[in-house]
Amino acid sequence: MTALDDLTTLLPPPPGAGGTFDWTAVEQRLGVTALPNDFKQLLAVYGDVRFCNALRLFRPATEPWLDLAETTLAAREPLGDNEFGEPPTDIPAAVSVDAATLIQWGGSFGGDYCLWDAHDPDPQQWTLVFTDADKLDWGFYPGTVTEYLLAWLTRRTAPIPLWNLDAVLPTGGRSYCEIYDPTDPVAPVTARIDAATAG
Repeated sequence: MTALDDLTTLLPPPPGAGGTFDWTAVEQRLGVTALPNDFKQLLAVYGDVRFCNALRLFRPATEPWLDLAETTLAAREPLGDNEFGEPPTDIPAAVSVDAATLIQWGGSFGGDYCLWDAHDPDPQQWTLVFTDADKLDWGFYPGTVTEYLLAWLTRRTAPIPLWNLDAVLPTGGRSYCEIYDPTDPVAPVTARIDAATAG
């Protein structure tokens, strides 16, 4: 069983939820040979998705606020502004927070950043980097986006520093995701999937 198998068991996507996306142009714009396979598979299954009304995934899109390359390029200026925010004090070994090699795979509507440290040429080895909109809190996760989502949604890992997990998933609450129509970025939620149990 893979992390994606476990995630789809927890939150079964409805028929037709997934999407087929052209990743080549995004990868070329970001100057990488590829993006992590698990992320592409995740979006192929869930399509345009937001988890627990907190974390939205970015993807190839015509809308700049949703497009993974556009959001990354826009984020690099504030992320690289050394006069703004606080640098992390506990960066794991072999991890970089150089804005030029950070790629934004997701975020919150409050402007928090969910990133990959993409300085390693092998995208399957990238570490997840999290920071809030003010760059005051930082967090790191040595796994894939899918593994992180599964751990977060089932409370097997501490919350990322951007959100208090108890506020997102109150005691006894269930994790959930919302699916959007990828052909209509302003359309309302087309489906909500609640976990069968409280994680």
